[in-house]
Amino acid sequence: MRRTVVLATALAFCAAGAIVKLVGIPSASAQPASSPASPPFAAVPRFATGRAAPRTLGLLRAAPSACHPGPERIPSGTNDVYVDLPLERVAASINNPTDEATDQLELRTYSGCLTSPLIDARPGDTLHVALHNQLDANDPTCGATPAPYLLLPDGVGCFNTTNLHTHGLHVSPSGISDNVLRAMPPSGSPYSVVIQLPKDHPAGTFWYHAHMHGSTAVGVSSGDAGVLIVRGVRDWAHRAQNHGIVDVDTILHGPDSVPFPDSVFLLQQIAYGCFWQPAASPNPNATTGPYDNLITTKGLYTTAESQLPSPATPPPSANAPWTCAYAPGQPGTITKGVVENFQTQLFSPTIWDTNGRFTSINGVVQPTITVPAGAIQRWRFVHAGIHDTINLQVLRMTPLPAANGRAVSLVSALAGKSRVEQAAVLKSACVATRSAVVPQLEIADDGLTRRKINTIALAPAGIATIVPPVGSNYLQPGYRSDILVAFPAPGDYCLLDQAAPPGERVIVNQKTGQASGNGGNGPSVPQLLAYVHVQGGTPISGDVRTYILNTIYAGNPQLPPAVRTGLRAGDLTSFAPFVELAPPHPQLQPAPTAYFGIGFNPPIGANGFGVNGYGYDPNLVQSKLIRQLGTTDDWDVAIQHTGIDEPHIFHIHVNPFEVIDVQKVSTVNGKIVKHSIFDPRTGQCNAFAVQGGGHLADQYCGLYHVFRDTLFIENGYDVTLRTKYVRYTGEFVLHCHILDHEDAGMMANVMIVNDRLHPPPPAMVMMPAHHHTNTSHLR
Repeated sequence: MRRTVVLATALAFCAAGAIVKLVGIPSASAQPASSPASPPFAAVPRFATGRAAPRTLGLLRAAPSACHPGPERIPSGTNDVYVDLPLERVAASINNPTDEATDQLELRTYSGCLTSPLIDARPGDTLHVALHNQLDANDPTCGATPAPYLLLPDGVGCFNTTNLHTHGLHVSPSGISDNVLRAMPPSGSPYSVVIQLPKDHPAGTFWYHAHMHGSTAVGVSSGDAGVLIVRGVRDWAHRAQNHGIVDVDTILHGPDSVPFPDSVFLLQQIAYGCFWQPAASPNPNATTGPYDNLITTKGLYTTAESQLPSPATPPPSANAPWTCAYAPGQPGTITKGVVENFQTQLFSPTIWDTNGRFTSINGVVQPTITVPAGAIQRWRFVHAGIHDTINLQVLRMTPLPAANGRAVSLVSALAGKSRVEQAAVLKSACVATRSAVVPQLEIADDGLTRRKINTIALAPAGIATIVPPVGSNYLQPGYRSDILVAFPAPGDYCLLDQAAPPGERVIVNQKTGQASGNGGNGPSVPQLLAYVHVQGGTPISGDVRTYILNTIYAGNPQLPPAVRTGLRAGDLTSFAPFVELAPPHPQLQPAPTAYFGIGFNPPIGANGFGVNGYGYDPNLVQSKLIRQLGTTDDWDVAIQHTGIDEPHIFHIHVNPFEVIDVQKVSTVNGKIVKHSIFDPRTGQCNAFAVQGGGHLADQYCGLYHVFRDTLFIENGYDVTLRTKYVRYTGEFVLHCHILDHEDAGMMANVMIVNDRLHPPPPAMVMMPAHHHTNTSHLR
């Protein structure tokens, strides 16, 4: 199912279309592999010079980077960090397990890298980024009359125009800082981005990506995203001069004082597809073009077909995996793997479930990670995809049945299989049982150190009654999760994206193409993210969590006894940048809300995607979204019921928020009733979280009074988020981090002012010329 909204009405499905015969020829853009193999784990690309890299995975066999980032310049005696980011349309490649091949791509990327270079910073640094937009100024998706065959939704387009957002940083949103209202079209001169990190900025895992309204989804799904780490060096001995700040980084070591290996996992969902382009037409008004005919295993899928309304039965190509193998029987060409068609490649709630592509780690699909037993690792996960939940589990592999008296490796069992075909094998080899699960000790969410470690095992506290037991590390697009992990014994393990429970996903009937379910973007089938081969080292005797916490305890005798003892119980309060915000006194009215919806009545904008009933207008600031510096607000965030109810992902720039409450909403005797899913005494999920057994509350368990900058908002839940506006005034945005939703209009400007009774006019933003309809009635 491809989803499109026609004039802000309903979810549309595809009608029958012509099916073109396929032949089993190898793709012109694929190079066959000689034998089944898993590529080695690849570290994220780094700038050629600059600060020394931290210690990474113990026995890591890192694949060489195919891209070549320039230097990172740090003048002696300064905290100024200078880097160059060229945005280019470049040739790239990615391994494809289905074909045991290397797919050739042509994407817009930074520095020619599928995974953009790591930016390494310290609190108090000033980042100087020279962004060179070297894309083609002749952009058929831009202007008042973009390419007609693309059928772009209102406001979507200008794919060669960009800007830069540092996701999660507490920095200025104005001027040439982290200003996403700034447009950077192709230019012969670089754009200067200067971002000053405060000296008290939290250490943690952040990321950066393209954020130009109208082209954000295309950019991020092409790979325009990289990790930005603020390293923590403020230790307990110097906490007085550091304003009481102690970074958790400084205690993550054992008695030998050697820091635990620190590795980055940038999880990407690069939505590349190949298109068939017929021979050039002499008709200048032709309604087809180079990125109209998406090639699938069941024929061509066209942009026009993606627009046809239900209840017509969609053609088989609408839900078929994508390929580059095609024999049209008439003159034409096949493109490399590209991200160019918003409608057929991005604009659907199930697209990642049906397109056959694999989630990659640092630009590699299903790599092999090699580590020693007993070695405590810090793994930084960053979800840089645009759509689907990633349900991370770490599991001991179950041996596969022998064949002809010989052991069968998981690599060979999965080789040459599609993602759906692999799922049947994974259900035997990567089984979530209590004896197989390896706990993840989550120490930070969205780059912010938690007060208490969240131990992710099989059953979250308070919801053990759910069957089957659930213990995923739920990552939504935009999320970051820092975990400590240690493998108890040598052997083979799975890093798995586990299939979501039925209640957390839309299920597409492969025969009819129709969708059902309670919403959500979870995967329908499991996907192996990486093989983990554990060899050597020292096996762990006893519980893994206890082993990790005791190791940290033993390695930090300098800490006060109470703080050190607390580590054994997973208490990180002394190292958390935020503890708890006081309630607003009073709550300034009107109180802020973010109600996400599709298909409002009356419609908002041309697409029907909006926040609080308004589609995105760059020159509009809703009165309830004008807030005052130095004050604290409680935000009400929920899904607005419009008849097209889908979950959304709330993200707000500049200031993080505290999760105060999550309430389950139900109707009893015709009245709306809300019940908190948290026990206020323990912070654990209560009986209301498991009511109905639908799994929908699972990913909120463990988030009571936790600070974040991005949060999944599920149907049927009302969420209270508390934030304080500190240091910065100016205009920025909140939006859904399902990025095609953001491009379609699910975004709103927020303005922080010194006096909200006398705000300045909305910023005069520098937006490119999209094809806009008249939205003056919204102001």
